[in-house]
Amino acid sequence: MASSSNIQESGRGQVNSISLVVATFNEASNLPELVDGLCAAFARTGIAGEIIVVDDNSPDGTGRVADNLAARYPLHVVHRPRKMGLASAVVDGFAVAKGDLLGVIDADLSHPPSLVPEMVRAIVERGADLAVASRHVPGGGVKDWPKSREYISAFANLLARPCTGIHDATSGFFLMRRSVVEGVAVNPIGFKIGLEFYVKGRYRRYEEVPYVFTDRRHGKSKFTWREVVNYLRQLASLIAYRLRT
Repeated sequence: MASSSNIQESGRGQVNSISLVVATFNEASNLPELVDGLCAAFARTGIAGEIIVVDDNSPDGTGRVADNLAARYPLHVVHRPRKMGLASAVVDGFAVAKGDLLGVIDADLSHPPSLVPEMVRAIVERGADLAVASRHVPGGGVKDWPKSREYISAFANLLARPCTGIHDATSGFFLMRRSVVEGVAVNPIGFKIGLEFYVKGRYRRYEEVPYVFTDRRHGKSKFTWREVVNYLRQLASLIAYRLRT
């Protein structure tokens, strides 16, 4: 079992900046388009944004690509010595983040950067503390996924129902106020770090923002059956947490 990590954050306040963490492993072909799209999205919000790339020593040179992009974009790169996993990458990214809003987006372009302004509006204008990009509310869905992946995703969300009312509990695309994770101990295991925040986070209101998930165009999927096992371990831990609280 991975050890817990405490994320120390400042309290609730005015939103002046956004930090989005992008965990990468062999995403050199996707990163430039993602960074360009995120910066365009930041401009549409009218709020300053930063991108934090946490790279696990990618053999394809993703770290070097990120360093080059950092010379032209508001991008900070965290280089890690080996493949350590998405969840711990998010924790490490949040540790250096400066934004009033903290979030996560996948590097493989399956999450549309164009959704970021609507997620910001959910928090700034509509009073949510947490905005979750959702495939499982009206207007949401998936594209170019095999039926087997759709069934696995639906079943994973059904299993999470005792822990959270969020329909897309396995979503890895989310944005939240810093106060949501202040002092929260998370278990950085597997891919579903968002579920840790959905269950343990300190928020009064959340909103699920619909989007259509599109499977990656470049590179190889990181999904394996090992991640299914890790998810079940994480879920068991979170159910135990719910029973204690």
